[in-house]
Parts: sequence; structure tokens; C-alpha cells
Amino acid sequence: MAIDLNSSIAASSNAIGAASSAIGSAGRLGGALSSAFSSDDPISAIRSINLPEAGEAIGDITEAISSFGGDANADDWRVRLSLAKWVSFKNSPVLSPLKDAGGLIFPYTPSIKIASAASYDNSRTTHTNYHMQSFKNSDPGEITITAPMYVADATEGLYWIAMVHYLRSLTKMFSGSDMKAGNPPPVIMLNGYGNYVFKNVPVVVRSFSTTIDEKSDYIGVPVVGSAAGAIAGVADSLGGLTDSIGGIAGDGIVGDIAGGIGAIAGGVGQVAGLLGSFGVGGTTSGGVSHVPTESSFTITLIPVYSRDSARKFSLERFVTGGYLNNSFGYI
Repeated sequence: MAIDLNSSIAASSNAIGAASSAIGSAGRLGGALSSAFSSDDPISAIRSINLPEAGEAIGDITEAISSFGGDANADDWRVRLSLAKWVSFKNSPVLSPLKDAGGLIFPYTPSIKIASAASYDNSRTTHTNYHMQSFKNSDPGEITITAPMYVADATEGLYWIAMVHYLRSLTKMFSGSDMKAGNPPPVIMLNGYGNYVFKNVPVVVRSFSTTIDEKSDYIGVPVVGSAAGAIAGVADSLGGLTDSIGGIAGDGIVGDIAGGIGAIAGGVGQVAGLLGSFGVGGTTSGGVSHVPTESSFTITLIPVYSRDSARKFSLERFVTGGYLNNSFGYI
């Protein structure tokens, strides 16, 4: 069985060329977005995604990580959600376009709804003309982002798929055979429009939805998935077979066989889990997905702060802008 596993891992490293190339070209979307931001002709910058820069040959992009969180990019005011820091998110081939772009950057200007509220308890004192108000707490409120998305080619299609897959992932907890089982969905950072609007705001995704118009056209996009994930899927299937055989056979020879299959499945699952955690195992074809040329995203975010940070919060420091250089920002 170890030989078969090694063969599967070796085969997975030779992923389908077309799909791998498509993922690589998705990385160029990040560069195009950056060029469009600073260019006088953003449409031209977007259209030049597939053109070689300075006469260089176009090859597979193995890694192109842009970080927009540092002071060097203080002038970049585009709205973006950071990529979760968990290893599985950073090494996911499906999320590669987001990693190459420096996070989930909204290519088209979104609509954002923000609110802030203070709660007061109404003390109904007798023989008074006015009620007494006692402050209870403050609420930074939900942040709702509504963003249009237009897809003109396979590169932008891969970015659309990455957005959907990422937002789906951010609404789920770690469980089952995850090495971090029991952890809630990841906390990410929201940035945009400068330091006094959204600066490293820690948020979680409460919900997201995508609206696809019935009249929309579609573009076929070749995608890839994790080979380690595919191997883990095989292990899950073997585990299910073990449960079925064991439930029917009970004790005896057949039961021993079922136990042996279960042990193999467990070993395969552990190896696949380790491979996936460290980004080893290559990619495998995910087939062709069809992406709408026009859609809209609605994302609801909740600012989250630890009890310790909330306890240490200073209004005077907040008012004077003292939290601007913090690792996370208050709103």
C-alpha cells in the first residue's frame, strides 16, 4: 500500500499542464490589478494580463506573493480581505489567485454599509419628567460589502472561483480529521480606503451570497485541486467501507479484514493530512467549471476583538489616532 501511495503522490506532482498554466496566469491578475490601480488607463492594464512584461517569455508562475499590509503600500486604498494565516489556506491550489494578488481584492468598487451603536438602559424613575439613561455597551456593528464581479476570460474566472471557495471556507470550522479540529472559522483582516476607515480590522464572515443573473453568459475554466486532498478522500471512502463491513460481519475473519482496511485507511488519511498541511502532494485536475460573466457578491462581516484587547481599550488613544499602527485596528 505504501508503494501505491508513493505512486499516487509522484503522479500528482505531474499535474495537468493546462490547468497548472491557468492557475499561473491567475497570478498575473494580481499584477494587473496593481497596474490598473496606478495607471491612467486601467482597462488597458487589465487587458494586458497575458502579455509578457519587457519582452520576457511567459512561463509558469510558481510563486508570486504580494503583501499589502506594510507601510510600503500605505497608498493602496483598495478594499481587501487578507488571506487566512492557516497553512492549508496558503497552500491551497484553488486559492492561489488570491495569494498571488495579496488577498481577496475587489476588482470593482464595492458598496459598503457600516454602522456603530451605543446601547443604553432606560431607568424608569418615579416622579420624574425624564427617564434616566444608563450606558450599557457599544457595538461596532456589522459591515456589509456588496461587490459586482465581471469575468472576461479564464484568468478572471479562476479569480471568481477562488473568491467563492475562500468565502465558503471562511464560514466553516475545523473538524473531523483536521489537525486543528475544534477551532472556529479563521479571523481575517479588512483593509481599505486609508488608515482612518479600515485599517487591519479583525473580522469574521457571518454570511456571503452570490447572485447570478439568469441571463448571464458563462466561461469554461480549467481548475486544479490538491492531490493530498484527493488521497484523503480515498481514505474516507475506505473508512466508510470498513464501517459497512464491520457492521455486517461482526467478529471473525471478515471482521478482521474490515479492521485491517480501517488501519490502512487511517494511515493513508494521516499521510495525506500531513502532506496537505505542509503543501506537499502536488495538484490534480479538478475538471472544468463554468463561471458567470456577470455576478454580484454580498458579504457580511463582524468585527471581533478578544476580551483582553477590549479590556485595555482606551477612548483617548482611539480619538487621537493612537491605534493606527496597531497590528489590528479598532473601528
